[in-house]
Amino acid sequence: MTHDFTVQLRSQQEWSWLVAIDLFLGGLGGGLFLFYELWELPVSIGLLSLGLVVVGGVVLLMELGHPWRAWRAICRPFSSWISRGVIFVLLFVVSSSLYIAPALDLFSWLPWSPLSLGGKVLGVIAGASACLVALYPGFVLSASPSIPSWNSPLLPVLFFSQSLTGASGILLLLSPLGLLNQRLEGISSLAVLLIGANFVLIAFYLMVLKKSGLAAQESVRHLSEGALSLIFKAGVILVGTVVPLLVVVWIPSAVVLAGACVLLGGLLFRYCVLKSGVYVPFAIT
Repeated sequence: MTHDFTVQLRSQQEWSWLVAIDLFLGGLGGGLFLFYELWELPVSIGLLSLGLVVVGGVVLLMELGHPWRAWRAICRPFSSWISRGVIFVLLFVVSSSLYIAPALDLFSWLPWSPLSLGGKVLGVIAGASACLVALYPGFVLSASPSIPSWNSPLLPVLFFSQSLTGASGILLLLSPLGLLNQRLEGISSLAVLLIGANFVLIAFYLMVLKKSGLAAQESVRHLSEGALSLIFKAGVILVGTVVPLLVVVWIPSAVVLAGACVLLGGLLFRYCVLKSGVYVPFAIT
């Protein structure tokens, strides 16, 4: 019997908008909670971060197709980043809820506060789990050896940076509500640094992929020349990076526009990363 081995590049079709939205919302929630603790922002910001992570989890359940079987996702923490991610999300939801609760009138009777020992311990746990919630999506993708553009140690760093940038975008978007008090200038400066860092990381990520194998190079081609090129160039680079950077630097009175652009660019970035994933199936005939 003669076997003819043929190699053909194929784009992954399993993960699309719902997964992109889940990764986007979860990362935003984790990053926003870190800012909430760092700058001691109003409790409404903490509640928003918690809500974003919870909604992201609901979107993920919708993507799974069988929500009542989703509990099985937690059963393999030693071998699956998805299992670890579920644990991180649950740990964040519980610890951040307990940390925020005493600041609400309904739960003011609770015996701890952010300044008490118990509150500080909860704050550390919540902050660490928020960091892990923002990080783990990158590890989920980077643990996929069959898709070289995902299988990169740069992806967790890039996703974490995107999460922080998106969180700064939310704060810019909420700035007219007066929730940030005197912190807006510092948040705007941080947003500029994060947007610039994201641009550098994206450029470096694409440069590394170009020097990798055929599948990784094909992923770059999808982003630069293929069907995704308009979304990537116009949405991620122009709207999500260049426009907010110029607005924050040159038109600080329009930071709301910058925040909206950052959020749109962050969502489109995750979609582009997912849809540009290319693998190499082997056919035997």
